[in-house]
Order: sequence, then C-alpha cells, then structure tokens
Amino acid sequence: MNAWYYVDAGHNRQGPVSGEDLAVAFRQGRVNRDTLVWRDGLAQWVPLERHLAELPAPPPALPASDAAAGFPAGAMPPQAQGSADPNDVVDAGFIRRLGAYLIDSMLIGSVYYVVLMVGMVAVAIVAAGQDFEGDGFMTGLVLVYLLYPVLSLAYYAGMESSKLQATVGKLALGIKVVDGQGRRLGFGRATARWAGSIVSYLILYIGFFMAGWTRRKQALHDLMAGTFVVDKWAYTDQPGRQVRELNGCLVAVVAAVVVMGVLAVAGILAAVSLPAYQDYVVRSRVAAAYSEGSAAYVRMSQFQTQTDRCPRDGAELGLAAPASTDIQEILVIENPDGTCEIAVTLRDLDALKGAAGGVLYIGHDADGLRFCSAEGVPNGLLPSACH
Repeated sequence: MNAWYYVDAGHNRQGPVSGEDLAVAFRQGRVNRDTLVWRDGLAQWVPLERHLAELPAPPPALPASDAAAGFPAGAMPPQAQGSADPNDVVDAGFIRRLGAYLIDSMLIGSVYYVVLMVGMVAVAIVAAGQDFEGDGFMTGLVLVYLLYPVLSLAYYAGMESSKLQATVGKLALGIKVVDGQGRRLGFGRATARWAGSIVSYLILYIGFFMAGWTRRKQALHDLMAGTFVVDKWAYTDQPGRQVRELNGCLVAVVAAVVVMGVLAVAGILAAVSLPAYQDYVVRSRVAAAYSEGSAAYVRMSQFQTQTDRCPRDGAELGLAAPASTDIQEILVIENPDGTCEIAVTLRDLDALKGAAGGVLYIGHDADGLRFCSAEGVPNGLLPSACH
C-alpha cells in the first residue's frame, strides 16, 4: 500500500497517510484536485487530480435509516450530506457582496469620521498653541485626511488575510475571500486586492459592478489579485452547507443595509446642503437690500449732478420708508472729500444670521467710479457687486 504525502492549505507537508485517509481528506475538502501530492515512484510533486484514480472508491451512501436518525445539519458525516462534493464551490453573488460592502463602508466610515473630528480638533489646538504657519496647519490637515486609506488598508487587508478570511460585512453575509486554490490570502495578496479596489473607484465603480457579470463573480480587483469571494462553507469539510440562493432573511439584511446606506447618504447631503441653502437665502435677502440701496444711489447721483452737492438727508432726496422689512434705515452720508454715499443698515434679525445689523455702503470715489463696501456682513453673504 502506497504512503502518500501532500501539501496542506498552510503550505505545510503532511504525511505519510494511506490512500484511504487521503481519499477521506479529498471528500471532506481538506485537499482538492490542485493539491500537490507525492508517493514513492513519482519524480516530483504533482496535482492530486492526476492520481485520483489510485485512491479507494468513496464509501457507500448513508443508509436511509441513518439519514432519518435525526442528525442536525452540519453534525452529519460529510458523506451523509447532500451535494458534499469538495470541488463544488458557490461564488458569492453581486447582492451578497453589495450588502457586505455597505456594512463595511458604514463601519469604517463611522470610525474614520470620529478619528477625523478628533484629529482636526487636535491640529487646531496645536496650531493655536504653537502659532503654526499656514503650511504647517495644512500639513496637519493633510495627515489627518490620509488616515482614511491607512484605516481602510488595515481593515480590509488585515481581516481578509486573518483566519476569518473576511471583513465584518462579509462575515455577516456568510462569505469569505480565498485565492485560486481556496486558501487563505497572505497579507501581501490582500494588500494587492485592496490596492486594486482603488482602480474600481477611479473608473466610477465599474470595477465593482463587474462582479455581477463575470463568470465567477469576480470584481476588477479580484481579477487583478487572483482572488475569489465564495460562500463561507466552500473549501471546508462541509461544502454541502453552502447557500446557493438568497433566502428571505438574507434579502432582509441586504435591504436593511441598503436602506441604512441611503439614509446615511441623505443625512450627509442634508448636513452639507442645509447650511448652504440657508446661506443662499440670507445672501438673497442682502442682495434685495442692496438693490433698494442702489435705487437710492441713482437718485442721489442725479441730485448731485443737478445741484453739485450732496442731499442733506433722505427727506431732501425724497426717499420713502424702506420697502424691505430687512432694512432698518437708508441714510445719505457726505464724506469730507465731498463725495456722497448711501448707507443701508440691516435689521438685527435672526433670519439674517451673520449679516444681522450689518451696513452696506454704496457710492463713488473721486474718479466717479461706483463702489460697494460693507461693515459687519461676511463676504460669503454679500452680493457679487460688493466683492
């Protein structure tokens, strides 16, 4: 009887074992067709596939009486489970991968934004305490922003090369990452897979969508790194437990993750767009006040042309009460150099935010060129004519 030796998933040589033991290991998925084996008479290590015929025939199927004896799924001997072919591998479909991706993105994104806020506060404190120059402050901010790829690499490459062979999202969806022989990835290959995903981002996520139509559900970064995403029971001693179709629970999990992702994106967009919209509203109200002041300026210019002097006040100019409820008063100002200005004072209203109580000045300089300036109104809330 030949004694066999083989190389296991950890690249360690095992043996000697009998042909019967090697056949059992093959049926249980501990070795596969590509596993390198050797026995006396072989010149070198070769794939097991070339010598499968030399292994003993598989044992007879489990009798019906034993199959009905009440073994729970996973506790029955591998040969008693249906479709227990160790070479039968279920590749993770696009929906399962999408759900895992959303879970991982929300997890690492949440951690990053916490770190980002803490980091930015720290940079601001250090900058204030040590009187950083502008370049030093910007360098600190850049380093804080670079934390994301560092966290992402540590998370994806670290977990996918660990014994788990999967990130938290993949574990939740029951899938894992393997190499072409179904083995655990080394950290180097896991890093290459992570780096390949950057290409998918750069081409507008098309690389990720490729998992929906490639033969073995590989995304672009899988093709680049030679990796596969499979069911967690693939390449184990219980391949019959692989999930071939999405069950209701899995669909619910994916749907919940998608909804949470949409709500998170909507929340971020709202957080960004709401202040911008509020600024737009305030800027519009300030622009309306500027327009009313400009009309007064035109009348003032005509008065000055006709009389060669500034009007004493708004009454002489014939100005009515301000039409805009945002304007407290419109005054005529005569400068020491003989030029005239219109001063539009805004009311101290909460709705005007940073522009509340501010003053717009509209006039012309000694050369007769029109200008607009402001006091107490941020540049971001001024109309374009006042920039």
